[in-house]
Amino acid sequence: MADESFRDWIKSQVAAEQYWFHRFELLPDVVTPGWSEPRLQKLPHFGLPDDLTGMRVLDVGCAEGFFSFEAERRGAREVIAIDSFPDSVRRFNICRSALGLKTTAFLCNVYELNPRTFGTFDVAFFFGVLYHLRNPILALEKILSVCTGRMLLQTASMEIATHLDVPLARFYPFGMPSGPPEKPQFDPTVFWMPNAACTQALVAHAGFRNIELLSTDKVGVVLRAESPTRATGVAPDPEKAPWS
Repeated sequence: MADESFRDWIKSQVAAEQYWFHRFELLPDVVTPGWSEPRLQKLPHFGLPDDLTGMRVLDVGCAEGFFSFEAERRGAREVIAIDSFPDSVRRFNICRSALGLKTTAFLCNVYELNPRTFGTFDVAFFFGVLYHLRNPILALEKILSVCTGRMLLQTASMEIATHLDVPLARFYPFGMPSGPPEKPQFDPTVFWMPNAACTQALVAHAGFRNIELLSTDKVGVVLRAESPTRATGVAPDPEKAPWS
């Protein structure tokens, strides 16, 4: 009876939300009604390691948490997720409760990242966020400050066939249509649409090394890059918190 009550509670929480981005199964026959199916559309292309055993993982712009939960399933010892939208963190917590996982989400902007409060990470996910940022270089520098391993990045992109090797980006000062193809909505938070060369150049300028382009089709630009400082990710020292 308790299990059925919990299932009913999860279903009611899911139904109460007006918007979902990720669509994935929480319980048998309980699926979040998102318009993006990351397991089919993104996971095969984003370069996640099959084995994350013992690693500390950061998920920047976690939305409902699909990739955070996937990292925990793949053995990560700790997963920290951040998102700047309160609604996303609330939906994340519904999913976390349903799945019985320990991943933690914080209401936090990427520009707030620093090793003093977040520690360092073996792997940083930076999926679907870059083009939403007014200051993408600053964001990449902030991620580098807490990444002592590798970053996996995906961004929507645009290419000009005659200038594939030239770093270019289109600027949208007031946003652009976005969302599901069958029902696009105007998104005022899209600012930059880089090409692959520009994305690699931004990552290199921020200080990452050994940049490897994984994909430029189907899901935009996907790349993997390494921090110049390689070390095992560690949690922040509670004796050196910002208020101490």
